[in-house]
Amino acid sequence: MSAPAPEVTPGAEASGLEGLGDAFRELLAAERRLRGRDSGRPPGVLSMAHFRALGVLDEHGPLPAGRIAAAAHVTPASITQMLDVLEAQGLVVRERSASDRRVVTVSLTDEGKARYAAKRAEFRAAWERMFGGLSEAEQEAGIHVLRSLTAMLDDC
Repeated sequence: MSAPAPEVTPGAEASGLEGLGDAFRELLAAERRLRGRDSGRPPGVLSMAHFRALGVLDEHGPLPAGRIAAAAHVTPASITQMLDVLEAQGLVVRERSASDRRVVTVSLTDEGKARYAAKRAEFRAAWERMFGGLSEAEQEAGIHVLRSLTAMLDDC
């Protein structure tokens, strides 16, 4: 069982750059907790990593495992394990290319499409609850901050 998220007392947060740093560390800790919960999810429950892999296939159609790994930001070894699980659950199928027998492509099954769509709708509802009330200016500021953090991490 993972530790609950730390309580934040309104007005007790640091401000300015210190506050941004605190919030960033809290975000990274929440992401680590999510990964911890993912590893303990019961069979049949999609993890965020599975969700991302299914999303890549939903968006791009059949792909080789290496392309799925790159787009889902996981290692080739991780994607192989992930695809084993998803295939055993009937969410994806692997097929050898007719034109090049060395290439194996992965595609979503109808069940995989349905499970991805359901999880996506669940995630979208949570996203709307969390951020739907922000003004356009607040949303733009959030986009700017997140992209700046992405650039900073890519440069580290």
